[in-house]
Amino acid sequence: MIGAMLITFLLVHAVPGSPWSNYSTAARAQKNRDIDTPTQRLLDNRFGLNLPLWRQFTRYLFVDVGSNGSVVCGVICGNLGPSIQQHGRSVQEIVFGAPMGRSFWYSSFGYSIRLVLLAWLIVIGIGIPLGVFSALRPGSNLARVISVVLAAFISIPNFVLGLLAIILLASWLHWMPVLPVWSTPKHWLVPAFVLALMPMAGVARVTRAAMLNVIGEDFVRTAHGKGLTKRRIALDHILRNALVPIITYFGPTLMELFVGLFIVEGLYSFPGMGREYWKAVLALDYPMILGLTFVYAVGIVSINILNQVACEILDPRLRAIERGEAP
Repeated sequence: MIGAMLITFLLVHAVPGSPWSNYSTAARAQKNRDIDTPTQRLLDNRFGLNLPLWRQFTRYLFVDVGSNGSVVCGVICGNLGPSIQQHGRSVQEIVFGAPMGRSFWYSSFGYSIRLVLLAWLIVIGIGIPLGVFSALRPGSNLARVISVVLAAFISIPNFVLGLLAIILLASWLHWMPVLPVWSTPKHWLVPAFVLALMPMAGVARVTRAAMLNVIGEDFVRTAHGKGLTKRRIALDHILRNALVPIITYFGPTLMELFVGLFIVEGLYSFPGMGREYWKAVLALDYPMILGLTFVYAVGIVSINILNQVACEILDPRLRAIERGEAP
C-alpha cells in the first residue's frame, strides 16, 4: 500500500501545473477570476504544498511538525487529509459521509459499493452459467455464438459500451433518461451491465476452461459409469472440482469492477467515489487523489487476502502445500 501511495504521489506531482493552475481552472482564468500570487502562497502554506516533496509525502502518510509547533498526523492516524478543490473538507467526509438523515449507503463510497455489488451479481449470475453451458456442449452452434459474443465483450472497452448504451437506450429507444435519476432502481441496471460485461466474459471463459480440464478426469468417467444424471455430474463433480481456478479469478474480477468505476461513473454522472477520483485528477487535488488511492489499495489487499483464504478453504491440497506436505 505504501508503494502504491508513493507511485501515485510521484505521478500526480509530475503532472504540469498545480491545484491553482490546471485544466479544470481554465474557465476561471478566462473570466479573470484566477488566484493571485499572494493568495497562492497562503494556500500553499495552508495545505503544505510549499514543503519539499519528501516531506509532503511523509507528512501525508506519517507525522509532521508544523512551523508553529503543531503536530500533523497523517494516514496512520486515519486522517486522509483535506480536499483542496472542496474548500478544505476532509477526504473522509467526502468519501464516507452521507447526506443528513441518510445512511452510509448514500455516501460516495456506499454508492460505489452498491454498484459494484449489483455488477458482481450480474458477473456471477450470467458468467458462470454461460461458462458451464459452453463447457458441457463445446461443439454446439449456441456455444460458438456465446464464444464470439464473449470475445467481443472482452475486446470492446467499457467506455465504448457505455457510450453505445447511452446512444441506443437513451437517445434512440428512450428506455432510460440521458441523465439518470439514481433514486430510481431501474436506472442502475445500465451502468451495472456496462461495468459487468467485460468481467462477466472473463469469468465465463475461465469457467469453461476450468471445467474442460476436469471433464476428462477418471472420477468423471466413474460418475458416468455409476449412471448418475448429467446435471448431478456437472454440478457435484465437474463444477465443484473446477471451483478453485474460478474463485481465484474472482479477485482480479472484483478489482476490475472497482477500476471500471472511474469510467462508468464519469460517463453516467454517478455519485460514487470513482467520479470523485476523476474530478480530483482533473483538478490536481493531491490529498483527494492520495486518499482515494489509499482506499483502493486497502480494498485490493483485502480482496487478495479473502480470495486466498477462500481458495484454501475449498481446496485442502493448497493447505497441504502451505504446510510443506505432499498434495
